[in-house]
Amino acid sequence: MREKERKGSERKKSSDCIDWLEKSIANEYFNYYEYSEFNNLSPIGSGSYGIVVRANWKNTENLFALKTFNLDKTTLKEVINEIKLQKKVDFHENILRLCGITIIEAEKKYSLVLEYADGGTLKTYLNNHFNELNWDDKFQLAFQLASAVEYIHNYDIIHRDLVVYQIFF
Repeated sequence: MREKERKGSERKKSSDCIDWLEKSIANEYFNYYEYSEFNNLSPIGSGSYGIVVRANWKNTENLFALKTFNLDKTTLKEVINEIKLQKKVDFHENILRLCGITIIEAEKKYSLVLEYADGGTLKTYLNNHFNELNWDDKFQLAFQLASAVEYIHNYDIIHRDLVVYQIFF
């Protein structure tokens, strides 16, 4: 009997999360993008959360990163939490912006539409340019990173997985 109650509770939570997402889209809490209007999709990263692809919007040069969650490992509640956190810190120049959301209808998956950083990761940048950087350049990189971390900490957000291949230019 408890297993039935647990599954019923999980379905209710999932339904509440979907309702929140759909109301947020309808009330324009964030922008909604039709998934069919993205093209030239190219995978750029993956992890336990899901995948990230680079995509053009409506046959333009406008690039976005689409972060799609693996809902087997990430709950809709966690997706909503990430949306809310992204909205809180949307005003810092060194934090990628949440542009909106899209739905991959065929897979029934939500994707965050994020600002695309075309300079690659800090890891790649340092591997390719470290010897060319003077101390002022290195200080600027450290300062920008510290500024972004301080900013999210001011909102009581802890990143918990800040590594060189997750810092973008």
